[in-house]
Amino acid sequence: MALAFLSAVPQGQPLPHAELSAPTFDVPAPAASAPAGPSGGVGLLCVGAVASAGAMARRAAAGSRKKAGASKHQLRAAPFDPAAQVGAMPPLGFFDPAGFCKKGDKDGFRNLRAAEIKHGRVAMMAALGGVAQHFVKFPGFDGVPSGLSAVTTAPGTYGFVALFLVAGALELGLWTEDPSKEPGNFGDPAGLGQYNTEMRQRELNNGRFAMFAAIGIISAELLTGKDAVEQFGL
Repeated sequence: MALAFLSAVPQGQPLPHAELSAPTFDVPAPAASAPAGPSGGVGLLCVGAVASAGAMARRAAAGSRKKAGASKHQLRAAPFDPAAQVGAMPPLGFFDPAGFCKKGDKDGFRNLRAAEIKHGRVAMMAALGGVAQHFVKFPGFDGVPSGLSAVTTAPGTYGFVALFLVAGALELGLWTEDPSKEPGNFGDPAGLGQYNTEMRQRELNNGRFAMFAAIGIISAELLTGKDAVEQFGL
């Protein structure tokens, strides 16, 4: 740093003109920044592209999780559909003109399906028995008439009471409905291994047909007084 000094001046004389030099400081000049070359621009573009791709991937993953969660929720929330159950088959498909089976009412459907299977099984035995009793008599029942009169004629009455008690004991004690199984599924005691969708469909169809057959046999006998075989003129 350079400083200017003034020499002593006698009293009464004007001060001579002097040039004062301002102090100077040596300040280093800032280094010139190198211009960004092509490699620097490409690097910035790469960083931006990676960041954008990461953000898009995160958004896509979040969207996929939301869609998957929504799909699972919809699957869990799907109402019970009786039209998609065993028994809704051609040619009638899901036939419920009275509207007993409500969509979403699984418990109500199970009760109705159990009753349908039970009535179908009883009707199959009744229709077969109505025909067989015309030809076959158990020992001690030779004097019992065929048809509905067998129920009101001893010893046929005793047989009917015994059959009623045995059926009630089986239904209440042994063959009870299990909520973890399909309605009417009481196992496979004979070991046939035929409990599948096809056999279940066949049982329902045969049971439905037998219910019409049994009510037809009973109605015709009440009208004509003839048993199931005599109604054919035999």
